[in-house]
Amino acid sequence: MLRIGRIDYANCTPLFMQLEKTLSGETTTIVHGVPASLNAKLANGEIDICISSSIEFSRHADEYAILPGHCIGSVGPVKSVLFFTTRPAEELAGQQLLVTSESATSVVLLQILLAKRWGGLSGCSLQTTSLPWQEALQQSPGLLLIGDRALQAASGSAGVYCYDLGQEWMGLTGLPFVYALWLINRTSSAGKEGALTQFSQLLEQARERIIPDAELLAAEAPEAAWVGVQPLADYWRNAITYQLDEAHLAGLDRFYQLAAELGLITSRPQLKFFPS
Repeated sequence: MLRIGRIDYANCTPLFMQLEKTLSGETTTIVHGVPASLNAKLANGEIDICISSSIEFSRHADEYAILPGHCIGSVGPVKSVLFFTTRPAEELAGQQLLVTSESATSVVLLQILLAKRWGGLSGCSLQTTSLPWQEALQQSPGLLLIGDRALQAASGSAGVYCYDLGQEWMGLTGLPFVYALWLINRTSSAGKEGALTQFSQLLEQARERIIPDAELLAAEAPEAAWVGVQPLADYWRNAITYQLDEAHLAGLDRFYQLAAELGLITSRPQLKFFPS
């Protein structure tokens, strides 16, 4: 049985809407969760493969392999990794900032941008929160949200600054950003190479249908109830990228390089791909 982790965010919906129609329930099972919980399950071998925070590979590089060709990324604005502030980001030195507990990658990205993009800010501290965004910004001048919570907050965020971290990363590096990789636990997936190869093929088929079928998929997606069919289709088509190409790999390597330079990870990992 191949155990697959599914992040319950709108950016993964078009993939899994299609995968769940083609995967066999006799040979695969899908485990739902937010990035942080699925990262832990992957590390513990409770699931075999997951669309997992890209920072997780740097923390388990000897234990994981990357499924080649696939990711969740952006080339510029991503619309769902947003830093809300009550003052310009350049004026946040020394402040305690609030961050989501759902994604370690976006928190590291924020730390890089604080250090490298917004005037080398110093003395900022980060604290996780699950407060509604309006309450959080009453307690802190800055709040990082990702995924569906970011999309929902953006629609009602008049009066505050809103920084799209995909756009800020592009401004800093000129490269795409990779938020999540399909990571494979080498130990728990041993003997499941055939199933992983078949899954990769189905995933590629699903990925290739997102752009031409975006409106059809969005019309059936639960997120359309609060995003709207056309905005959801536009989000998949224009904000999110699903192919891990050479430009995305360069962005990923640059992310690891800067994270290592700032001491946010122990070292810049060597990328290892399935099969290996």
